[in-house]
Amino acid sequence: MGAQPGIAGIDFGTSNSVVALAGGDGPTRFATHALLGDSTSSFRSLLFFDLEEQRPRQPVHYSAGPEGIEAYLEAFGEGRLIQSFKTHLSSTSLGRTRVGPHALDLDALLRLFLERLRERGEASLGAPLTRAVFGRPVCFAGAEGEAANAHAEARLRAAAEAAGIEEIHVELEPIAAAYHYETKLDKDELAMIADFGAGTTDFCVMHIGPSRRGAAGLDSRAADVLATGGVGVAGDNLDAALIQHVVAPALGKGSRYREFGKALAIPPSYYHKLSRWHQLSFLRTERTRQDLERLHKLADEPEAIEALMMIIEDNQGFHLHKSVEATKIALSRGELAQFRFEHDGFEVAREVSRADFEGWIAEDVAAMVACLDQTLAKIGLTPAAIDRVFMTGGTAFVPCVRREFAARFGADKLGHGDELSSIAAGLAACGARLSADIS
Repeated sequence: MGAQPGIAGIDFGTSNSVVALAGGDGPTRFATHALLGDSTSSFRSLLFFDLEEQRPRQPVHYSAGPEGIEAYLEAFGEGRLIQSFKTHLSSTSLGRTRVGPHALDLDALLRLFLERLRERGEASLGAPLTRAVFGRPVCFAGAEGEAANAHAEARLRAAAEAAGIEEIHVELEPIAAAYHYETKLDKDELAMIADFGAGTTDFCVMHIGPSRRGAAGLDSRAADVLATGGVGVAGDNLDAALIQHVVAPALGKGSRYREFGKALAIPPSYYHKLSRWHQLSFLRTERTRQDLERLHKLADEPEAIEALMMIIEDNQGFHLHKSVEATKIALSRGELAQFRFEHDGFEVAREVSRADFEGWIAEDVAAMVACLDQTLAKIGLTPAAIDRVFMTGGTAFVPCVRREFAARFGADKLGHGDELSSIAAGLAACGARLSADIS
């Protein structure tokens, strides 16, 4: 009988996914993918459906990850782009979405994405990916209680199995980040791991270091984990703040329409969905189109409602996301940033100050640091007891977030890792230990 394939690490993220494989004494290998003439280890967590390619009673035709981005750009926004669907894992009420003649529920979308992620990972790494350790947040986005978390994890496991992954293990994402950070240490530490994702923010207090990292299996390190915590507030919330305050007013938010002799507010639900990537695709329904056409006729600012309709109809979520992302990065580097988004004659160009942005996200940052404090309080530790804070994810570079951590732990204790690869590398390390334990 031949040797079993290695156990890969799969970081299925809200915005980006990464596949990694550790084995032998060599470095961890990451699956890489072509994107617009370049190479990336990030497999964007999105699906694109060209509606003209769909046929009744035939398999769904789709693209995912970097190929999905390229297909979307080639189609000039035509078709269906669905992203951030991981955020729905804990939901029990989500219905089906129409893709041409097909009606797809969340489980079908997850299977399609994970199947393509596996296939492209296998092609890149030259190895079968039928055994994997998946990461999961401490608390899934939208989950209220452990029953909801268990439901979300079971859904992830079922989708992975349906996608052709036969042996599935699950580890908490901040613990996986700790395993990655641990490989760089030459002495033991009591570390606080802060994992800032797109949909969730997770924390882990853990003993790590050279004397501990040789243990095989996932359960062998359980005693090293002193506490975990998580909250469904993360990078996507910061994106939403920029859209709500910078983009939405130009699309009619706060304006009125007149009906039956009354001046009524344009419903805010359109802008709420517009600002949340996992809900954006739900605006592309016949009901929404009809409602907006009616509002367009009655609105005090009909040109703003027309622009909102155009952005929805032309599937501009991806381009809007890129503008938001560029502004967040610029505000992490300087006090002012220029936000710019334009499409087919519609343009939003505005200077955004870091001070304004920090005011808009103050409640979200407060929720993150409250979870941080609660995680330490669970085990009766003060920040002074922590040797090092390892922060991963783009939100770790947001100045007001970093200030909160520096105020608690001291700036000299703060470190950060590769926001794309840290968790996948840690999951691959988990897989390597599992393989050694099994053999």
